Amino acid sequence: MPERFYFDVENSRERIRDEVGVEAGSREEALAEARSVIEEMADHVGVTESDDPWMLVVRDGAGFLVGRLPIGT
Repeated sequence: MPERFYFDVENSRERIRDEVGVEAGSREEALAEARSVIEEMADHVGVTESDDPWMLVVRDGAGFLVGRLPIGT
């Protein structure tokens, strides 16, 4: 049965929460989806070389951390 996963974008100063999420069949599928959209997300958040990198944080429907992936590195 598919689960809902949420992809938040954050650094140490700011968090952009995903309130809609996506359905995936497993945690592994959700992480694969996250990896496939990181380049697009990097364009939207204006990733630059800095000491405060952006991360894509994947949460499950209960809010538990599934994975943290760097954006643009």
